[in-house]
Amino acid sequence: MLDNKYTSLYFTSLVDIINNTELTTRAKYRLLRNLLEKICKYVVKDEVISLSNLFSRLSFICNKYNASRVIHSFRMISNDLTKYDSAELDLYLETYWMDVNDFISYVFQVPVPDANRSYYPFPIQRLALKHNEFEQIIDKLRVNVLGIKDNLLLCDVENAEDGQPIRVQINEEGVNASFSSIEKIWKGATLHLINIGVDDHQIHHPKIFILEPDYLIDVSAIAECFQDYGTSSLSFIKSKFDEIPNNKYLLIGNFANAVMDELVGAEDAQTVDFNTVFVHHFENYPFEHTACPDILDIEQFKQYRYDCETHFNTIKRVYLEEFVHYGITNEGDINLEPSFLCDVYGVQGRLDLLHSIKKDNLKTTIVELKSGGTVYPDDGVGVKPNHTVQLYLYHLMLSVVYDIPYREIGNEKYLSGFIFYSKPRTNNLRKDQINLRRVQAICELRNRIVLNEHILKSDDLEKVALLLHYVKGENIVRNPNLNTKFKDMLYKQIDMFTSVLEKCSELERTYFYSFVSFIAREQYISKLGASDYEGSHGLASLWIDSAEVKKDKYSILYDLEIIENKIFEEEKQIIFRRTLVDDFVNFRKGDVCVLYPRDHDTDTAVKHQIFKCTIQSITKETVTVVFRHKQRGINYFNQYRLWALERDSMDSSFTSMYKSLYAFMNAPKNKREVILNVLPPRQGINYGFYKPTLSVEQNRILNNALSAEDYFVLNGPPGTGKTSHIIKELVEELYTNTNQNILLLAYTNKAVDELCGAVTDALEHVSAIDKFVRIGSPLSSSQKYADHLVSTIIKRESEALEKSGRRFTRNVLSNIIRNNRVFLSTVATMSSKNDVFKLKKFDTVIIDEASQILEPQIIGLLPKCKRFIMIGDHKQLPAIVVQSDTLSKTNNPLLEQIGLADRRNSLFERLYNFCELNKLSYAHDTLTYQGRMHRDIAAFPNIAFYEGKLKEAYTLENLTTVAKNSLQRQVAPLNLKPVDNDLLSAILAQKRVLFVNVEEHHAGQQKKTSEKEADFVVCLLQKIEQLNQLNGCSTDLTKQVGIIAPFKNQIALIKNKLEGSDILNAEDIVVDTVERFQGGQRDIIIYSFTINEVLQLDGVVSLNDDQSVDRKLNVALTRAKEQMIIIGNAEVLSHNSIYKEMVTHIKEQGGYVEYDSL
Repeated sequence: MLDNKYTSLYFTSLVDIINNTELTTRAKYRLLRNLLEKICKYVVKDEVISLSNLFSRLSFICNKYNASRVIHSFRMISNDLTKYDSAELDLYLETYWMDVNDFISYVFQVPVPDANRSYYPFPIQRLALKHNEFEQIIDKLRVNVLGIKDNLLLCDVENAEDGQPIRVQINEEGVNASFSSIEKIWKGATLHLINIGVDDHQIHHPKIFILEPDYLIDVSAIAECFQDYGTSSLSFIKSKFDEIPNNKYLLIGNFANAVMDELVGAEDAQTVDFNTVFVHHFENYPFEHTACPDILDIEQFKQYRYDCETHFNTIKRVYLEEFVHYGITNEGDINLEPSFLCDVYGVQGRLDLLHSIKKDNLKTTIVELKSGGTVYPDDGVGVKPNHTVQLYLYHLMLSVVYDIPYREIGNEKYLSGFIFYSKPRTNNLRKDQINLRRVQAICELRNRIVLNEHILKSDDLEKVALLLHYVKGENIVRNPNLNTKFKDMLYKQIDMFTSVLEKCSELERTYFYSFVSFIAREQYISKLGASDYEGSHGLASLWIDSAEVKKDKYSILYDLEIIENKIFEEEKQIIFRRTLVDDFVNFRKGDVCVLYPRDHDTDTAVKHQIFKCTIQSITKETVTVVFRHKQRGINYFNQYRLWALERDSMDSSFTSMYKSLYAFMNAPKNKREVILNVLPPRQGINYGFYKPTLSVEQNRILNNALSAEDYFVLNGPPGTGKTSHIIKELVEELYTNTNQNILLLAYTNKAVDELCGAVTDALEHVSAIDKFVRIGSPLSSSQKYADHLVSTIIKRESEALEKSGRRFTRNVLSNIIRNNRVFLSTVATMSSKNDVFKLKKFDTVIIDEASQILEPQIIGLLPKCKRFIMIGDHKQLPAIVVQSDTLSKTNNPLLEQIGLADRRNSLFERLYNFCELNKLSYAHDTLTYQGRMHRDIAAFPNIAFYEGKLKEAYTLENLTTVAKNSLQRQVAPLNLKPVDNDLLSAILAQKRVLFVNVEEHHAGQQKKTSEKEADFVVCLLQKIEQLNQLNGCSTDLTKQVGIIAPFKNQIALIKNKLEGSDILNAEDIVVDTVERFQGGQRDIIIYSFTINEVLQLDGVVSLNDDQSVDRKLNVALTRAKEQMIIIGNAEVLSHNSIYKEMVTHIKEQGGYVEYDSL
């Protein structure tokens, strides 16, 4: 039975909604819809299946809990309120309000309170539902599976006007018999039925089934499952774990794409020359060229260069001479790497080239460039099966975007496509005629992939193990006509995957299967969304969320108008004018986004070509985005007046985790056993480190870290100098007194930038240029350390060599890598740079922010280095995970024995706990002296989260006079002169820690904004500015103050209020989430809780395993050096025991203030 702890709050919220006379009827519908969404998300939050929207959740819940299906009527009317006039909505409101009450009662098995029943209407009036008179052929239907019996599915139809289930025929010869996967689907699954015939008995006969169409799979990944040697969805599984090879064929493929980019982007394609493109290609892939085993010696490289030139000549010739024959010219739009999302066929893809002629007289041509071999033997017209599949899927995607009827998909009047083979000397452009049978086979394989993903995410480790065990040559290589030698080679390559797992211990395999399931579930949710209170629809929100919902979430920048289009120039950017209607939004510099035309509210990312881009800058007036490629065809941009930006979601992080996990299983046995706590870390020889200027604690910790044989784990609470002192000293010692190569890693680019600062300080005796190498992108790295980026180093060296008549070569890069001993990167970037480890052997890897890194994100990297030092604090923010705590539990005795009970926790935490439990003092330690917070600010976090072990650095025994004077502030009283006759000013002038109680009730609304708190933040800043001026302090609030809020909506509102204030440089004051503040500090921190409903509390806490530490609150309260100001609703917050303790503590210290008294 469901936990009904929230039902009284649900019923109370319903009364609040119906009673609120300040709300319009439409507003009440929206609040009722929001409440129903939250209830459904709560009900299904621990279900293993993923339910992507309200339709699928309601269908599942009604089916499982036998609830009345009339609730669907409210769902359908609330989908789009604009269809109904106010009189209609008024008429039905009370009945739909009643339906939600009854729904809660059905599902939670609790009676509706009498207070609620007193509002029940009479008579009952719902929107009259129409009975469909079905056409003989229906283009497509989206349905939710209720059950399966006798080759018939019983399904709910989304947006069906009669609200009745339909019957769907499966396994029907000549119609859909090839879709055998449908027999294995589950109740609650979503299907897209396509090209459906309906018989006299109203039984539906679809030609195509698409399972979980919101789970988008890359076109290229599906295509690679179709090979000459056989077709299998198991190839998709194997590709998750395979290391991406570095060979000359892959490099030639990248070069071929670069040639096409240059030709399309050039003013005059005739002027594009081979040498320029080849040099740029080398600069873009420096590590790959230097480490590639196929081109190591000079003769191999010469052959590689010759092959590239051959491809260049072919591509240029075809582009200039043959494209025009098929009407592909710059008179139309030629778009490079256009991207599409397709929620009908459940795929996403990025084409190489797309040519369109005029919007109103559409003729579109797809060109997919392939630098590899053709069919064997080559008849001059054949297309390889994987390439054919790719072309077919692009046809399907574009047919949806361009509204091409299903029966016209193969009609070249609308859409044609070519595979462009650049290797043969002739017959380079080839095509294959699309046909239904092949389309069905492709869609069926896609469904098989989704079925496999469903198993992988199930957490049933026996099923996961069985599925992975099937990944063998005998199940993938199916072509009986293969050459025996080639077949044996394929078997050997494919069987390597399972043979590695078979050699591992039972514990290691269990660890592997468990994390595979965890990653698969995390990826599933990132695509379809989480079923918790604050859960989004993931990537699917781009098309599932209505325009109104997106606006309410401030998750869309819309009605953007192009001011300046430089997408065809070197800048590759577009500057948009922002409109007044989207004043406050949740976007920031560096966000990776999807751009698409949006002239109407109904336009979404699945109805248009999309452009992947990055926000370069954003102000109240403009937003500038930068693209990967120049585009010559700007006609497309001239066709639309308004544009929209939404955040993108990418699969690369999950891909990296799968590969990292498998790399770990392939690591040396002793490395695996130490990391899995089977063996303790070895105790090394005493390094003998001592530095008189450091404290006893710091010397002990540094000596143990430097002495470590396998690993050392350091817990560093807030302000204890993890980066500024410990990492700085480690780097200085290792660089100066050893010959070790050092790799420094962190989770975020911001943290890597801070590591760059620590290394710069540590190596102040080394020339600026030679201190370190930063591996990463210029867009995501601080300009301050840009000189150390690999791309900058190559450019600088190239220019220097050119002046002396030489050129940059692989040997020059090898020397740079060999001569530099310190490298820095994010974990994600380094995980994708396996070639670096082939060129450089690292003795020590130092990982900062280690408590924010999931095990599979880092586990594959660690065995590649001799030892590692992890630094973090598991009582601060953990890694970001979207699945619930229940689903994250391992519930496995083998894993629990090694300390792995919850997969959301970091490897850092597991190793630290292991060392602490086994008293391995040589392998772990904790910093206890903090130099950030005043003792009044540190008091509550110290007691509540650190067992009173934290001490002020001011109390250290061997401080220099300068340091002692600097830290005097930690114990000094706050004694500023206040503004006369101003109570708030007087309080701010004397109290280090404040809690301002702001009561702002939004009956039943659960708003993520608080006008009153936002206005008070501005008021506080104005008072602080006055106090600064009066007391001769710094008046630069941008450096002095930081503002934290839990919801992005509140952040946007506060920013908007600041921009409208008279505060100096208000737009530069940092307002952000707790997550963005981790690792940072300010003199004054203002925390706007924005919580006015008890139901919102679960969404803002982040408890550790024993529920004793709220890690988010810990971070928020420990960012302030001089003053901590908290704004919130004490009554609501006190429903959480830790928040209640905090409020009580502040009251006892005399820092509690009523907003209404100020």
